[in-house]
Amino acid sequence: MPDVFILGFTKCATTSLYDQLLAHEDVSNTKRKEPHFHFAQVLGDRFEGPADNDAVSQMFVTNEAEYEKLYEPGKLSIDGSAMSIEHPQILEIINQQYPNAKHIIMLRNPVERAFSAYSHLIRDARETASFREALEQDISGNRSNFMPIWHLTHSSRYVIAVQNARRLFGERLKVVSYHDYVRNNKETMDEVARFLGLTPIQWHQEHANRSGQPKSKLFQKVLMRKSFLKSIFVSVFPQKMVKTLKRQLMERNTGEKPRLDEKDRAYFLSAIADEIDFIEAGALDSDMLRSFYQ
Repeated sequence: MPDVFILGFTKCATTSLYDQLLAHEDVSNTKRKEPHFHFAQVLGDRFEGPADNDAVSQMFVTNEAEYEKLYEPGKLSIDGSAMSIEHPQILEIINQQYPNAKHIIMLRNPVERAFSAYSHLIRDARETASFREALEQDISGNRSNFMPIWHLTHSSRYVIAVQNARRLFGERLKVVSYHDYVRNNKETMDEVARFLGLTPIQWHQEHANRSGQPKSKLFQKVLMRKSFLKSIFVSVFPQKMVKTLKRQLMERNTGEKPRLDEKDRAYFLSAIADEIDFIEAGALDSDMLRSFYQ
């Protein structure tokens, strides 16, 4: 059973953090980073965004017995389902089932997180709108039935979710700054390791899920979408080999990242300008939260 949950937020380097932790000899090499078992219990597993259900079929584990099999006993096991933070009931279920588990939340500059999510969808040949158009559709509610990665503004509103998680988990929660993780990786990883009861090691940092324009949209769709042939390939070859090969092919097919227009930046910031008003004075994470919305 999982001992640690990386709760969110998406596009805040949760995959990179997860991969670094898995390199530790005392951490279980979990078969799937994001099974989203508890997310599915609350928000379901059917969505209406382009290729959403392909993503669900490749990530989600909705059967409890299959979920439990993901985690080998004897080592620290990590559930890296980074959409768990999206609904308070998900956290409540996790806390009820795993009252001694520890939790990690990663936070990033909100507009950078949103644009990274948008760029991720561009890379996967799922998004066709401009960033401004995507924001307008998100704000208008036209994407409310899409997976959370499409919710550019909502998933960049951290305050209520983080404060709720802190009340629920107390000292069993560590909030990590993306900036610190990228700029001071060794120190940050050492802190995370000690928080989890691990001995710090020599960490190797790689940036997972690099975003950018796909050089070939057709090839990208072949890589990212579910297919019968892909299912056979994945079942025959070792998971690590499949993951490495997929990452290499995606890297080769990923071009330049879209650039954020300053007018779009200002539009996004105006849409979340009230977020700072929800910060509780004197709360444990208030300084970090305030730094993102000033």
